[in-house]
Amino acid sequence: MSNLPDFSKHFTPDIVALFAEVTKSRSDFQLEKFVINQHPTKEMQYFQCILELQTIYYEIKRMELEVKKTEVEISRLRATGDEIDEIDAQMKELGLEQTKLRAVSQLRELETLLNILSTYPRYTREEIEKGQHEYWNIRLHKQAELQRISATPNEAAHLEALIQIGALKYELPKEAQIENEKDKPYELR
Repeated sequence: MSNLPDFSKHFTPDIVALFAEVTKSRSDFQLEKFVINQHPTKEMQYFQCILELQTIYYEIKRMELEVKKTEVEISRLRATGDEIDEIDAQMKELGLEQTKLRAVSQLRELETLLNILSTYPRYTREEIEKGQHEYWNIRLHKQAELQRISATPNEAAHLEALIQIGALKYELPKEAQIENEKDKPYELR
């Protein structure tokens, strides 16, 4: 009846369980180093963490509604007793499995982000705004310096990534430092 080979023997319950065991879109390392620490100031790192949490919050709320709606659709399809509707119901069940895996991934990212958030003091919108001059001073000087020493934009991006993981240090040039840091060089890690 089917032209596809039988894959079911390969996907034992143990193999399928591995999907949930390892699912997570971004690792703790990626979230910390490349998402949060892409920003050179604590206020903007905090801000980015809050933005990431906001995205996850609404994604989880959307998934909850998607699951409810899909369960109703499956029930309605099965109630018809039609063979095609039964296949459609099974396809929707596969979609539910995928949604549940996405939810596990989001929950894991949520836990990581909450752990990261706990390392920061709480910043107000006013404090974030107040720190913008320092933030853009550091960010734009670093970007200009990386572009100056790089042969290509890809090389500059590679150097930026090495700075983000702490493999290279970047110090803001003396002439670009802001006085409120008592002439101490900035180090981005």
